[in-house]
Amino acid sequence: APSGRRLQRRSAGAVAAAAAVAAGVCWAAASSLSFLGLPPATAHRRLSAVSRAAGPFGQPSGKFTLRYFDGRGVAETARILFKIAGEDFEDKRYPFTFGVPGDFSTIKREEFEADRAAGKMDVAMGKVPVLEAGPDFSLPQSKAIERFLAGRFGLMGGSPEEAAWVDAVAEHVRDINDAYRSKGVFFMKDAEKKKEIQDKWFGEELPAMLKKLDKALPGAEGFSVGSKMSLADVLIFRLLEDTYAEAKSADFAADCPQLQAVAANVGGLAAVQSWLADRPKTMF
Repeated sequence: APSGRRLQRRSAGAVAAAAAVAAGVCWAAASSLSFLGLPPATAHRRLSAVSRAAGPFGQPSGKFTLRYFDGRGVAETARILFKIAGEDFEDKRYPFTFGVPGDFSTIKREEFEADRAAGKMDVAMGKVPVLEAGPDFSLPQSKAIERFLAGRFGLMGGSPEEAAWVDAVAEHVRDINDAYRSKGVFFMKDAEKKKEIQDKWFGEELPAMLKKLDKALPGAEGFSVGSKMSLADVLIFRLLEDTYAEAKSADFAADCPQLQAVAANVGGLAAVQSWLADRPKTMF
C-alpha cells in the first residue's frame, strides 16, 4: 500500500496539475483575444465583461418580483402558482392608458418605457413578463417562468415521465389558446363578424378540441397527470374558467368530465378562490 507521504505527494501533484490546467485555459482564452489585436490587460478585462454579460442565471435570493402589465394576460398563471404554493411575491404591474379608448396604437405606458430604457427588460428582449429574485436571478418568457415556478413548488409531476407529460399537456393547452388568438377577435371592431366567429368557436371548434384533450389526459380522476396537482391542472383551470368571459365551461366543455373535474379541483382551493376574488379587475 502507498505510504502517507506518497499519498500526500500524489495529492499535491494532482492539485498542481489542476491549477496548471485552469491557468492554461485562462491563458488560452486571453491569448485568443490578444490574437485579435488586444493587449493582455484589455483581454482580461474583456473576459470579465463577457462573464458578467452572460446572463443573471445565478441562484434566486429574497422575494420574487414578477413584472408585467396591469392585466392577467400571460402572467396570470404564474401569479396563481405563487398563490397555490403560498409564497409571497411582488406583483409589479405597469399601468397603461389609451389616447383613444381601446385603440392599442394610442397606448401610453410611461413607467414601463422608463424601466425598459433603464435595462430592466434586457434579458427579455425589451418585453415582459420578467421574473426576478435578487441581483443574480432574472428570467424572461412566460412559459419558462411557469415551468420554473412549477418545478420549484413541486408542481411538475412526481417523475421525469410525469414532468414530460405536464409539458405535453401544457403544449396542448397552448395550441388551443393559439387557435383562438389567431382569429383576432380581441382587436376586432366589426361586432357582427366577431359574434359569428365566437359563435362558431364556442359552439363547434372549442368543444371539439376539448374533447380530444379530455381523452388525451393520462392522470387519475381530478388530475391531468399522475395523482397530484400540477402546472397542467392550473393551465386547464385557466382555459375553462379564466379565459373566456363570453361563454361558460358548463356549455363548451359539457362533454369533458375529466377536464371539468381538473378545473373544479384547482378552483376549489381556498388560495385560488381568494385570489380570484381579490385580484385587480382588469380589461384582459
